[in-house]
Amino acid sequence: MNVVKMREIADSLLDQGKYEEAYYVYDEIYNQIWVVIGTVQNGLNDFSQSYLGNSYKSNFEFRNLYTLKATESIFKKWFELDVIQTLNELTFTTYGHLQSICYSPKLNSTLSAETIYNEFLVLHTLILEIENENWMNSLSKIVTPQVEGRLLKKLRSNLTEKNLTKSIIENAAKIKRTDWYNVNFTCLDYLFNIGDNSSKLYTSVYEVVGYHFKHKTHKRSSSKTKNGEGDNSGQYESYEEYERYERYERFEKHSFKREEEFDPVTATEFEKAKYFGKLLGLTGRVSKSQIRQNYLELVSKYHPDKVFDLGEELKILAEKKTKQLNLAYEWMKKKYNL
Repeated sequence: MNVVKMREIADSLLDQGKYEEAYYVYDEIYNQIWVVIGTVQNGLNDFSQSYLGNSYKSNFEFRNLYTLKATESIFKKWFELDVIQTLNELTFTTYGHLQSICYSPKLNSTLSAETIYNEFLVLHTLILEIENENWMNSLSKIVTPQVEGRLLKKLRSNLTEKNLTKSIIENAAKIKRTDWYNVNFTCLDYLFNIGDNSSKLYTSVYEVVGYHFKHKTHKRSSSKTKNGEGDNSGQYESYEEYERYERYERFEKHSFKREEEFDPVTATEFEKAKYFGKLLGLTGRVSKSQIRQNYLELVSKYHPDKVFDLGEELKILAEKKTKQLNLAYEWMKKKYNL
């Protein structure tokens, strides 16, 4: 299963406003990654109960020691990704999955609020635990994947509804301080779109985001009338008059911005991280030495000595590429104190 390619397809569908189509692609990726996690958890639990008895300490240490190794082995076998690359794909997939649900009237009216709250908390954990190698153990405190064969039957919540909403509220302030601040916007949009804009969850997250926030509420349909003209119900409809919050609009555009449109002067830190990371071929969690190694390998390909005999156009292209790589590396050096 080519997770990266499928996620890129889903991203494209989401960008086009094809929320249901995007959801089903994201859902397949989401389910398969959870199947791996659930399969490993089941296997380790069966082993520990059979051979380690009822010792909580022994069982806990055993799972901590082998969860990462076992899941990485299956991730590589099924997806050809290591555990960090899979964490990265699961994070972006979960966010796309939630956006598809949030902005599709069909999806947000059929999926239970508790299910969506759980998924927001999963996304929070993936974002906040990105530096923690035991991120899967952190997820297991929130949900338990119930797996049969290679099918995910259910993602069972391990928290009461009260603790679930409490955790989302507590995490909202932490998320605001990250490059993923937009997740709070999506949470508010979801609650607003399902008509739950007076709950404690909504008002608490709204206070964190700030009172300048305005909702994005879409309906989209491809239905047409008999004469071929679009039905009014097929157009975008707004539940309230609003002007988009500028920061929010910038985020909407950034995920699918074409490379030639990138402007380092006006780009956000999130946009720079994504664009420069792509330029340097970086994925998942990387070390400082790997950033430098990737830069040196790439920039050497465009050295003037290597393009001397390739014509003026290619020399100009190589010079442009070298400038981009230098810009990316300078930004990385400042951000990570290389």
